[in-house]
Amino acid sequence: MFGRIFGFLLGAIVIGAAVHVASVYFLPQAIMMWTIHKIGSEGMNTMRFGKRPDETARAIVRPSPDLLYSTCAYDLSTGPVAVHAPVPDNTYWSVSLFDDKTNNFYVANDRQMHAEKKTVMDLLVVPAGAHSGTKDMPAVESPSTTGLVLIRTLIDDDRKLAALDAFRRKATCRTWHQP
Repeated sequence: MFGRIFGFLLGAIVIGAAVHVASVYFLPQAIMMWTIHKIGSEGMNTMRFGKRPDETARAIVRPSPDLLYSTCAYDLSTGPVAVHAPVPDNTYWSVSLFDDKTNNFYVANDRQMHAEKKTVMDLLVVPAGAHSGTKDMPAVESPSTTGLVLIRTLIDDDRKLAALDAFRRKATCRTWHQP
């Protein structure tokens, strides 16, 4: 009797551990593959400008109605990707890059940009080990060939919504070909 109970418990522990390890390892990648596919369904390496989130918005996990989201699903298989975005004055702004396993590997915000006297953020997303940037466009190495660029802009006053929306739509994400 003790042997059967011990065997059952040991089997349950082994199965539970296997399911846990599989979900921790594979679930983030599956979620990101689905997200990249959904955002990039109209084309990769293209900036998308979401509407202001409301209670039905679910493209981004737990979206804030006080933020405007701009996204780009990138694919480095055809070359580096140039990301260009104007940085607004007097409101929070950030850019984050995520690899294909949901890992955030780069972030910058308005305070950092303004401290460097920059009104525009330009960066080149390159494959790991590529190191190919320019003086005006530093390289950021992506751990994976595909991933996401996420730009957030705070709506600190509803009267500024139209201006902020127009401003953020100047952002671009495109395959870069060295001149």
